[in-house]
Amino acid sequence: MTETPRLFLLPLSRELMLQTIGAAQFRAQGFFFPEGWAGEAAIVFPIHLLNLGEEDAVRGSFALIERDSGRAIGLLGTKHAPRQGRVEIGYGLTPGARGRGYATEAVGALLDELRRWPDVQTVLAETLPHNHASIRVLEKNGFSLTGRRHDASDGELLCWAASVRAGSH
Repeated sequence: MTETPRLFLLPLSRELMLQTIGAAQFRAQGFFFPEGWAGEAAIVFPIHLLNLGEEDAVRGSFALIERDSGRAIGLLGTKHAPRQGRVEIGYGLTPGARGRGYATEAVGALLDELRRWPDVQTVLAETLPHNHASIRVLEKNGFSLTGRRHDASDGELLCWAASVRAGSH
């Protein structure tokens, strides 16, 4: 488990995904997981479970736990295995946890984790152009805008990148 001043980053384990699929709310590892804690990302939990193999957790993905309350407030992590030195991240918080700096803190911790991965040099992210809070999270964590692209379901997206190699902030 990774810790920040206000968060625990709990590895997204087989147990957490199975309980999220099977129950509206639950307790696991001493923490409370309210209904909807994983947001829209929970839809991919069955795919993660199929792809886990012998692993017990999704590499680079974490449940975000608010230290003061012990409640799950969101999810963040890599969207795929590293490819050609690059990996894309995603993150989301429950509505009540937004606007309090948790996403900035969590993304910073994830970047620290990814700096230890020898197969990652660049971290990618995408945001909607009007999602100013998410844009600030990325900017505060050293991401640079690299372009735009059109997605069939989300429309226009801003593309971001950050280097995680030593000496290249």
